Amino acid sequence: MDPFGSAFDVQIPSASRQCFQFGARRIDNQTAPEPEDMTSLVASEMNKLSFKEREVVYEDLHAISKPEEESSVNIDDALRQLRKDISSIRLKPAYNKALFLNREYVDSRDFLLMFLRFSKFNTKEAAQKLIDHFKYKLALFGPDLLAKDIMYEDLDQDTKDALSSGAIQILPQRDIAGRAIIFFSFDKLKYRTSDSQCRVIWYLMMCNLSDPETQMKGIVMISYNLKYSSNDLHLDMLMKSGLVAKGMPQKIMGIHFCYNSEMLHPLSSTLQLIIGTPARLRYRSHYGSHLEVAYSIVNFGIPKAALPIDQNGDVTTDKMRDFIEHRVRADEKCKQDIAGKIMHPLCVDVVLGRGWHQQEHPGNLHLARIVDDHREVYKSTRKLHKINLNWRIVELIKESGGRFLERSQSPGEGWIEASDESARDKVSKCFRTQTRRSSMLQKKEESKFEGKHPNVAPDTLPHEYLSSSNHNTDQSKKARAAL
Repeated sequence: MDPFGSAFDVQIPSASRQCFQFGARRIDNQTAPEPEDMTSLVASEMNKLSFKEREVVYEDLHAISKPEEESSVNIDDALRQLRKDISSIRLKPAYNKALFLNREYVDSRDFLLMFLRFSKFNTKEAAQKLIDHFKYKLALFGPDLLAKDIMYEDLDQDTKDALSSGAIQILPQRDIAGRAIIFFSFDKLKYRTSDSQCRVIWYLMMCNLSDPETQMKGIVMISYNLKYSSNDLHLDMLMKSGLVAKGMPQKIMGIHFCYNSEMLHPLSSTLQLIIGTPARLRYRSHYGSHLEVAYSIVNFGIPKAALPIDQNGDVTTDKMRDFIEHRVRADEKCKQDIAGKIMHPLCVDVVLGRGWHQQEHPGNLHLARIVDDHREVYKSTRKLHKINLNWRIVELIKESGGRFLERSQSPGEGWIEASDESARDKVSKCFRTQTRRSSMLQKKEESKFEGKHPNVAPDTLPHEYLSSSNHNTDQSKKARAAL
């Protein structure tokens, strides 16, 4: 099953949909836009810009633009307005889930400031980008990693292999404007699924954004493909990565596609099509030998020595190995800083408290299924046996790796494990709630039947009108088996 789910099936922007249709010809896995199509599209988009906006595009491309000045007063005002704008957006389930799991992370000053810098302090744009960020992050990584920084150890093996290939690298050297350089080579691509490659892109971009200088100045990207000889456009991966980019507050100041074969014209055009208007206007292609393209990109402020290319023209991965080692060390330090703290619940955990998010948390739903499976036994047994049954269910949850968590009263401390007595009380309340709901449902069905058949005694009601204790027996068996 596609882990992106409906978020990636239906959320392609309308502008992009128009771009994928040129006359009667549709762009799919077997076709690509012609270079002339892209030239016309870029010319049309450039003509819509004002003189000042075009000037900004050229300054970004040639590494002469400057980041805007920041002041603490403006930042504080912008943060307050950003929180208001976020609240005004109605549909934001992934954001709400992240906020419930780890408010300290989602609402932190540094995290919000990253989105403000991306939007040049346009709070409405920053708010929408933040909502998109959690929507696509949830689709990529699932709920357990939604409300935290992704660490190297969080990646699955397929993603780690794709990362180690060096197809995408954050180069240690910056351009003359101090902007980070992201290096990409189709020749080095190594992934089992397009989803794992998209996780690599997300991980590297968000690692890059941990630096405030990169947040303010943005990045330049180099796609180096002088030894790429395949006709595979990797269109599925490119389309998904284009959508993933919607969730990253990354300012792309320039994209340079380097190649030496006319066979790669379709790949260049496809990439240019997918990246969206702001990045497309900052896209330049460089055709020729390694020496020719290296000197060509120097005109855009990128040092020739920054490229990870050896004397044979092959892409090297030494810098990528150094980067991974650095990230592992940084992750270890981060884990030491939060040692002993539970920053967010996992899917197997049961969270205490009231509210929709508590009820819908996967661990709480799992507990509800177990309780429902034992509800009839609980109703018919004595108090002492009920207490023992409560304790047994607490043990079942913990044996399956789950914890009973409640919010810490200390700011910034996240969650804490509830006492055993509080855990037992949570199970007991769950039994009472399930019993009450079952009783209400049975009375409702009985009154509905009696209204239609007033002369029929309640004890002769047909089976389908009665609340059965075994209505979810199959689900309950699966829940027990999972333990």
